[in-house]
Amino acid sequence: MRQWCADRYEHYPVTPDDMNSYHKQYIDGHNSVALTMVDDEEEIGYVTLRVPDDDLLEQRIGFVIVDDSKRGRGLGKTLVEMAVDYAFCKLDATKVSLGVFENNLAAIRCYESVGFRRVVRKKTESYECLGETWNCIEMEYHTVKKPLDYMTLAELWQLFPIILTPHQPQWKEWAENEIQNLSRILSTYSPIINHIGSTAINNIQAKPIIDILVEISPDSNWQGVKTELETAGYICMSSDGNRMSFNKGYTPDGYADKVFHIHIHVIGDNDEIIFRDYLNSHSEVAREYEALKFSLLPQFQNDRDGYTDAKTDFIKGVLYDAKNG
Repeated sequence: MRQWCADRYEHYPVTPDDMNSYHKQYIDGHNSVALTMVDDEEEIGYVTLRVPDDDLLEQRIGFVIVDDSKRGRGLGKTLVEMAVDYAFCKLDATKVSLGVFENNLAAIRCYESVGFRRVVRKKTESYECLGETWNCIEMEYHTVKKPLDYMTLAELWQLFPIILTPHQPQWKEWAENEIQNLSRILSTYSPIINHIGSTAINNIQAKPIIDILVEISPDSNWQGVKTELETAGYICMSSDGNRMSFNKGYTPDGYADKVFHIHIHVIGDNDEIIFRDYLNSHSEVAREYEALKFSLLPQFQNDRDGYTDAKTDFIKGVLYDAKNG
């Protein structure tokens, strides 16, 4: 019951009088509504919608519950889908939000299956329940997907979590095709292009993202390179001195089927190639690297900067051995 209502009701079981009293105090039929799900006039489920903070474009879901005797039939998901549809079609909302306790895994799976995605707030909402502190997860569903360049870094990390998958033979083919594409786009700059990153290392699991290193002369027109790549559909993620990075395959709905990271460096700035070649010729070190990545995943799945920083010492050690061995 606490997972369902937090501290809104103080005893169990909740009675009709309890709910009617709550409705009288909090449900006004305008900025807050209570909805009942029925099937042939048989009551099946219940949910509320309210306008938070006087934002008429947002509706917030609460008190989602399905008759115990009818669980296991997917009715919870149907109830939430109907509430979302009601919010968008009848109440003209553009966003539906909700809060769910992080220990309520069944509810989280239900909301995610409908299309809700986790968002990060500056302050986590929490409640004292049964002598413990329970934290809430904030989730949202938008009618119009927020453009990537309007998302916060935390939102991007939630949308694009770090995922490790077994090595795929097609990664090499994808890289070769993309290298040909980049060679054509940047032909006037005489680039040196290589497949790098974990997808270029044999037989280890990796993020299914193809990393490609493009080396060009330091005297090149870097703004021209940036313009050429952006015109071809690549998104510039950073530009700092003699380094630029671009990506392709990120969408407001998540990863595309093929995702690429393009790294632009000056000729000779290519430790990534040294690292790749060393691991390909030292399988035991490659396995150590794979194990490290798996050990970091639970902590950094939604923190790409933290994940990268945590691998730095290992990578530096490998580069030292490769250059001095």
